[in-house]
Amino acid sequence: MQKRHSGSMLRGVTSPRDLRDMDLAGLAALADEIRGEIIRTVDANGGHLGSNLGVVELTLALHRVLDPCRDRLLWDVSHQAYAHKLLTGRAERFGSLRTQGGLCGFTNKRESPFDLFDAGHAGTAVSTAAGLATADALAGRPGKTVAVVGDASCACGVTFEGLNHAGAVRPNLLVVLNDNRMSISRSVGALSHYLHRIRTKPFWRELGEEVHKALLRIPVVGRQVKAAVQRVEDALRRSLVPGMLFQELGFRYFGPVDGHDLAGLLQVLENIRPLKGPVLLHVHTVKGKGFAPATENPARFHGCRSFLVDGNGSRPASGAGRTYTDIFGDELVRLGREHSRLCAVTAAMADGTGVAAFAEAFPDRAFDVGIAESHGACFSSGLAFGGFPAIYAVYSTFLQRAYDQIFHDICLQSNPVVLCLDRAGIVGEDGPTHHGVFDIAALRHIPSIVLAAPRDGRTFRALLAWAVTWPQPVAIRYPRENAPADIPAIEDEPIVPGKAEILRRGRGTALFAYGAMVKAALRAADLCAPDPITVVDARFAKPIDTALLADLAEDHDTLVTLEDHALAGGFGSAVLEALNTHGIRFGRVLRLGIPDRFVTYGPRKALLADVGLGPEQIARTLASLPIRAEPALPRPEEEAPPRRRGSRLWTGGLARLRLPWTHPGAR
Repeated sequence: MQKRHSGSMLRGVTSPRDLRDMDLAGLAALADEIRGEIIRTVDANGGHLGSNLGVVELTLALHRVLDPCRDRLLWDVSHQAYAHKLLTGRAERFGSLRTQGGLCGFTNKRESPFDLFDAGHAGTAVSTAAGLATADALAGRPGKTVAVVGDASCACGVTFEGLNHAGAVRPNLLVVLNDNRMSISRSVGALSHYLHRIRTKPFWRELGEEVHKALLRIPVVGRQVKAAVQRVEDALRRSLVPGMLFQELGFRYFGPVDGHDLAGLLQVLENIRPLKGPVLLHVHTVKGKGFAPATENPARFHGCRSFLVDGNGSRPASGAGRTYTDIFGDELVRLGREHSRLCAVTAAMADGTGVAAFAEAFPDRAFDVGIAESHGACFSSGLAFGGFPAIYAVYSTFLQRAYDQIFHDICLQSNPVVLCLDRAGIVGEDGPTHHGVFDIAALRHIPSIVLAAPRDGRTFRALLAWAVTWPQPVAIRYPRENAPADIPAIEDEPIVPGKAEILRRGRGTALFAYGAMVKAALRAADLCAPDPITVVDARFAKPIDTALLADLAEDHDTLVTLEDHALAGGFGSAVLEALNTHGIRFGRVLRLGIPDRFVTYGPRKALLADVGLGPEQIARTLASLPIRAEPALPRPEEEAPPRRRGSRLWTGGLARLRLPWTHPGAR
């Protein structure tokens, strides 16, 4: 774990109370020190740079004005909470950010009492804060609940639902709208344009103040004329004045204000903190403030690492090799040329998913729906029904937000939408909010959808080319890592749903691996030499290749399933169900995958090893099994216990079972 001693001012800040004694000059110097610490740490460990540099002054002002004993502070997504961590007693440990056993890259309630919730997904803060503020009101607790929300998150449907309800319930809630016109890619949509118009109309307030002063100077009738003008002004405000959208939702609106003007921020926060009921403060910030490369290219510096060159920032270093995302981006453009009606959809992740290249080549057929995954699923279904097959590229962890739309609007309709699930499996340093380990379980029980995963770049291209021609929904999952060198099969099989490929033929034990785990399975088989082990690339989690499983059962006593996914409801569960349905019997079936717990953050390779999915761990597990599983032979008929009349439970089959852990030497 890296430990860095923070600068002189940060060392003196152990809680937000320490900011109370600082003057403006001291706070400004502290802001510079915080930026330097963030830049150095993100360069070393990776993380979110631009979003954190943009909220340094805002974070200082909030912690200076709020009472840490009474007030509560929530961060939407919380990828912008690095300055918050530095100001709440974690400066000495900040060098361990995003390392295994170190500080989390998001808020983490096990890390500090100032982190109220674990966060990592957009759109949750307003609703949670509204509930928390309402609970405080019901309990008679004083204080204000504050939610910091980005302009892209503000366009999220859940945020709108929270704003709408908070305006009706009227809790003591302050929503700080951090408006930098960026999410990861540039913010899109009508709300983004509305907020841009707000930023360009501060003259209305200044003009109104001058007009009111002039009217009051008119002798005798000045006040009457002012009242009449006020009525006209109120009507005009509905169409011209910033913030009327939020006022119509029941919020008192203030802003926009400069989010980097510490004096102005402190003054406005001091003024609005005593106000009761829902309040919205609109703050204009610059993403990447204080680091020129990040302000010039905020999308590239959203998440980055190793970008400092001789102490000066130029550009993030690019890793060697081709990632699955790179391959997807290239293949998407090729398929766009081949299929003139093919469309691509993404949810605020055009760069992250690889859709940006397609958007540049085919701007009329590329759609970024913003942080609105549910809408993206419905929108893709509508495109497909209208004769324009759609590829919906989305991170696995964010697909969870669109479950109902995938069931109701894609699969129930059997519309040809291809869900390309980037960042599937263990993603590494972003941790449990971002690991994509639930998509198989979430999707495979829905009728009409096919689930697939590539083992390398060549099979990824083949699966994509097949999927865009399939007349029903398809989901393809792939990890956040470089694709391995092409892994040949003994005999290439055509892409047919439910058709697996044998990569290596052995005896006794068969490894039935899915997607990214194929490479690990082959390496584990090598480590188990000289015992020849069969390795199969399942290719599909739905449907399962039951014909191949039946063939393997003829000369294999052990079947081991491998998946970079939760064991509960995952690929291994699908295999067990298929074996049961078709009466296929192995002496032993072992499932290897993610256990029933949330996996922490750290390097992907280390996390896979921790859950037993590294090649060495897989080989060790195989070596610990009995040399041969005893066949599950039926008992002689005369030894079978008689069936009790009237019993609803027949236990005769249970008497014949020999569970794997009952064998001598089994764990």
